[in-house]
Amino acid sequence: MAQAASIVVAGASMAALASQPALRSTLMTALARWTGYNAPGGLWRIAAILLALANLKNLPFVWHLRFFRAFFYQLYLQPTPIPPRALFQPIITSTRTPILEMDYNLHKSNSTYFSDMDISRTHLFTALIRNGIKKNSRLYGAKKSAVQGAIGATEGTRGKHMIALGGISCLFKKEILPYKKYEMWTRLLCWDRKWFYLVTHLVKPGAGQPSSWTLQPWKKNKRVGAEDAVDPQKLLGAVYATAIAKYVIKRGRLTVPPEQALLDADMVPAKPEGWVYQSGETPSNNEDEPTNVDVDVNGILPQAANGQADEWNWDIIEAERLRGLKVAQKFAEMDGMHEFFDGGKEGVLGEFADLLF
Repeated sequence: MAQAASIVVAGASMAALASQPALRSTLMTALARWTGYNAPGGLWRIAAILLALANLKNLPFVWHLRFFRAFFYQLYLQPTPIPPRALFQPIITSTRTPILEMDYNLHKSNSTYFSDMDISRTHLFTALIRNGIKKNSRLYGAKKSAVQGAIGATEGTRGKHMIALGGISCLFKKEILPYKKYEMWTRLLCWDRKWFYLVTHLVKPGAGQPSSWTLQPWKKNKRVGAEDAVDPQKLLGAVYATAIAKYVIKRGRLTVPPEQALLDADMVPAKPEGWVYQSGETPSNNEDEPTNVDVDVNGILPQAANGQADEWNWDIIEAERLRGLKVAQKFAEMDGMHEFFDGGKEGVLGEFADLLF
C-alpha cells in the first residue's frame, strides 16, 4: 500500500508540473532543439537516431572499439592475476542480437556469430598470455632489456610477435531471436606444436552456475546445490551454437610454440627434467601429436583445479590437453579441404556479381 501511495503521489506531482504553461513550453522548446523534429526532415532524423541506438554494435568502427576495449582491459586494466590452475577455465561475455543482425528468417544471421566470438576470444586469449605480451613489449622498448623468455624472444628472430587467427568452424544448434541476450563461454581447449585451440559455446543466460570467479572473486557462487545437481541435459539444451578456432603466435616467420608461450606467460610450470606423461599413449605417424590416447573424456580438472597449488602439475595439464586434442585434431584435418580447389578443371556453372560489379 505504501508503494502504491508513493507512485500515486509522484504521478500527481508530475501531472501538476506538466500543467504549468511556462514549464510545458520550456520542455517542448528543449525537446525541439535537441531532436529537431519540427525542422525539415526532423522526423527522419529522429528515426535515424533511434535506429542507430537500436543497432549500436553494428555501427561503423564499433567492432574495433569492442575489440580494443577487450584487449586493453585484459592487458593493462585487469587487476586480478590468473593463477595457473585456471588455465582451462572459460571466460563469459554477453551481448544481444539487434535488428541489423537478423536474416530473412527473423533470427540472428549465421554470419554474425563470428564477429561476436572475436570479442569473446580476445578477452580470453589476452587474459591468458598477457604476462608474455608485457615481457615482449619491455624487451623491445626504448632501452635494451635482459628479459628472457618473453613470447618469441628467441635468438635470431626479428620483429614483434603477431597473434593470428588460423581458422574457425561453427556448429549451429538453435536460433537466437532479435534482441535476445545470450552468453559466450570461451575457454582454451588444447594446443599442439603450432596451434592454440579455443572453443566457444553460445548459451542461454544463466544456464551455467559457476562455482567460483577467478578474475572477479567478489562475485557470489551461483551453484545452489551439490556438484551432482548439475543436469547435463539441461546444459546441452541451453546451447545455441558451438565453435572451435585456432590461433598461432608468430615472431617474424617463425612460429612460437604454444607451450613456450604459456611458459612465458607464467601459465604453466617448467617441465621437470625427464618428465614423461604416464598414459595409454602410443606412437603414431603424425609428426605433431599422438592420436591413440587413453584419456577420460569427462576430464579431471574440476577436482584438481580447486586443490592446492602443488597439485597443478604437468600430469594434470597434459591429461586435459590431450582430452581436448581428440576433438581439435579432427578440426585440424580440415586443412586438407584447400586441396579440393581445382580451378575449374571440370568446368563451372557461371560467374555472377554480388551486388553491382
